[in-house]
Amino acid sequence: MKMFAADAELLALEGVLTQPWGVDVLAATVSLAWHLRQRDSARALRLVDGIVPLLPPTPEGTRRRDAHRARVALAACEASALLCDFDVAERWLADARQHLDPHADDCAEGDAWLAEAVLAKMRVQRAREMAAHERAVGYFEMILAPDRLAIARIWLSFERAYSEPEIDHAIGLQPPGPEWPEARVAWDALWCSSRALALSYRHPAESALLHRQAAAHAREVGMVRLEIVAMINAGAATQGLGDMDLAAQCFEIAAARAAATGWPTLIGTANTRVGELMQTLGAYEESRSILSEAIVALSIGAPGAHLAIAYASLAETLRAMGRIEDSLEPMERAIALYREVGFRHSLALNLIFHARGLVAAGLAQRALAVCSEARALIEESDLHSLHVGVTDVLADLHHRFELPAPPGMTLPTPALHYAEAALAEGRRVEGWKAPARLYTFLAERWAEAGDHARAYGYARAALSAKETEATQKMNYPLALVRLRRRGSQIDIPAGSASGVTAAALDAGEERQRRQGSRTLTPKERSILLLLARNFSNKEIAKSIDVSDETVKWHLKNLFNKLDAGSRKHAVTRARSLGFISFSA
Repeated sequence: MKMFAADAELLALEGVLTQPWGVDVLAATVSLAWHLRQRDSARALRLVDGIVPLLPPTPEGTRRRDAHRARVALAACEASALLCDFDVAERWLADARQHLDPHADDCAEGDAWLAEAVLAKMRVQRAREMAAHERAVGYFEMILAPDRLAIARIWLSFERAYSEPEIDHAIGLQPPGPEWPEARVAWDALWCSSRALALSYRHPAESALLHRQAAAHAREVGMVRLEIVAMINAGAATQGLGDMDLAAQCFEIAAARAAATGWPTLIGTANTRVGELMQTLGAYEESRSILSEAIVALSIGAPGAHLAIAYASLAETLRAMGRIEDSLEPMERAIALYREVGFRHSLALNLIFHARGLVAAGLAQRALAVCSEARALIEESDLHSLHVGVTDVLADLHHRFELPAPPGMTLPTPALHYAEAALAEGRRVEGWKAPARLYTFLAERWAEAGDHARAYGYARAALSAKETEATQKMNYPLALVRLRRRGSQIDIPAGSASGVTAAALDAGEERQRRQGSRTLTPKERSILLLLARNFSNKEIAKSIDVSDETVKWHLKNLFNKLDAGSRKHAVTRARSLGFISFSA
């Protein structure tokens, strides 16, 4: 069975499903469930629920039955993983491996390794994820499957690029031949993504364009997860280049696509980027609300870097709103997560941010301790460009509190010593621009020291920097409009760099609404049964071993899917639609 399929092939499979039941219809249903696993996970699971009891039980049909069973189990594994039903996904993966038959489906074992890689990625099990990708490559090499091997190799290079962006892992890899057109499109999507990550620091503009091209290719063959990730990365790269309108367009597309999937991790990740950009544009209250929603969504999945980013972004927004003390707890959560996943660069950055918040909250000794940890990490990990942040915080710390002067100080005050050091270190970093805040600080400190000439020079630099920073917030009204309407119809100009048209997006969303809007996940069905027994949120959480916040998330989705306005209404609607029996 092919790994990917174009929309036309899915429409053909839909046509077969309208015929009288038979072997062809069963095979078409299996294929459809497989190809919907990362397009419409909820519907894929519904098809699996219908297929498994109907697989032929006769001895002569055993080989075919096992091949079908393995394939639908792999589809259910990936779909459940994306919906963050990890225990269910693990069971489906084990079920698939029990039914693997290389004589009936020679690629199934390699596809099982790729499915495990998806599951491990969603569970934030990095070592397991990379090992599964390597096992897939090895298997497809062994059975001489050129199309699958090309995909497995480029997929592995893409995942490696996340941890080693300075290395171009895609160099020398060959695409599938013309006899596998869908595999070639999928390969192009992964190649563009891998190259974009390798270029992210050196050539951000080219990186942003490649991410948008990757999203267009991914959408063509139903790689919705990669499409969303690519658009998020494109938006982040574009935001770094200062084009807030295009960044907002990318995030708008990513958030709308993610919302249609029902995948908590992708929804939370996309909304985190929306919240970050809104904070940059000065829409603080909206940023706070969106980031809080993102944290709830990300908390449903396994804790990892995405949740850390959301917590750190919320802390930054709260501090921008003047809520200094409220910002400390989410930042501490972000730091704990970064320590856990081992992201040293992000950990150092957030330690610096946390130290600044502690200074503002008047907690001098805690701030000094955090600065010391950040400095040690910077030296240990060769992150010298981050020294400017630490020295900047130390300047503010010494200005606010009576602390011992640093050794070798030659300037009038410790605050000036560290502030001038921060400016000098920053100027050694390519592309660094001093913030207006630092220039203002220097102007005020030199004025206090009696050097009015230096104070005047820094004051002029501060005014220039403020004008530049204000432009970022004032000249992008379209960006805020896009972000605020991200859940509604998307308007993308024809021929845009993303390669995605408004008609295609609208058609895709409408198809998902028709096919899967009232498909319930296994966890949602369990919650419905408990609702019917009048369980409270806390009782439901205890029964299915999840948090109260996760129960609230599932209830929100249930109400939307069932068009219900209350718990009682949801139970009534579920009974009328056949999701639970009237005796439940």
